This record gives sequence, C-alpha cells and structure tokens, in this order.
Amino acid sequence: MSLLDMRKYVNNARGVHWLFIMVLIGIAFYLPFLIFGAFPYNTKTNTNPDEMGQLLEGFESVDFYAMSEFLSDSPKQIQKEIDAFETWEGGKCRFCHAVKEDDRDRMAPSLYGIFGRPAGVGDNYTYSDALMNLKSNGLIWTPELLDAFISNPSNFMPGNRMRVQGIEDLETRKLIVNYLMRESKPIKEE
Repeated sequence: MSLLDMRKYVNNARGVHWLFIMVLIGIAFYLPFLIFGAFPYNTKTNTNPDEMGQLLEGFESVDFYAMSEFLSDSPKQIQKEIDAFETWEGGKCRFCHAVKEDDRDRMAPSLYGIFGRPAGVGDNYTYSDALMNLKSNGLIWTPELLDAFISNPSNFMPGNRMRVQGIEDLETRKLIVNYLMRESKPIKEE
C-alpha cells in the first residue's frame, strides 16, 4: 500500500467516522421526542381566545380548583403529591409538562389551569388528531377525566402522543391529580 493510498484511506475513514458521530448525535437529540411522542419547536397555537369562548359557550363552568380547599394541608401529604408528580416512580410528568404559569415551555402542553379547560388548547404545542377530535366533541378536563387518562393514555385516547405507560396505582394517580389541583390553579386577577 502506497503512502497516497494510505492517506486516502485515512481521509475516507475520518469522514465516515464523523458522519457516524453526527448520526449518533442526531439520534440522541431526537430520541426523547420519539419516545414520549412530543415534537420539539412547536409554535402553533391551536385555539385563539375567540374560539375558546365558542368552545365554552353554554358550558356551565365548574370551578374545579375550589375543590382544592378540601385537600390536606399536611406537609407530609403535600410532599407525597410532589414526589408522585416529579419522580420517575410516579407519572414522569414533570419531564414533559409545565405546571405553573411562569414555568418554561417543555415538550408537552402546559398543565397550568388544566381543570375546566377544553382538551387540545394551548400555546406552543401541536396536538394529535385524536385530542383535536375530542376537543371538537367538547371534552373538558376534569379531575376524574385526567385520572382516567393517566391510568392508560393509549387505551383512553388511541392515537394521542403521550407514550408513557399508564399509572396503574390508584393512590399515585390521586396524588398526581391532587398535586395538579394545588399547583396548576390559575391566579385570578382582581
């Protein structure tokens, strides 16, 4: 093998190695989005304020957040709710979902003010066709409905983008719903 052939081989090998590294980086970047079914860099808003008013027209609004008054104020209970929401043993929710109004956008829709809100509305997230169909059929998120959804997302709503396994444990689901009831409550301006 001549020196020129050796140089061509090294240059070709170097190019192939860089290509391989770039493919691995691309896969590593996009893998979480593939696993959890979310899409990065969404900027589409699915519902403007006028459409939201039309969706809620004639709907007798229930203040689901008023129920949070009946939640335990025990620091131990509150910590259990936080742990259920934020840890991998619970719903893995915090990885994808923002909860408070000033939370940064994540790769799934914000859960701020979820209760009493129509399904499939929110900024910076493009919802699945399955959720958009439920929105057009008038689905409103309630604590009971959210509990049913997180118990088995793929069976509850076939075709949705939430690809995490459902939470079988009733107590864990209750803790997560209580956490959302406590933490996602919209601040009313007076």
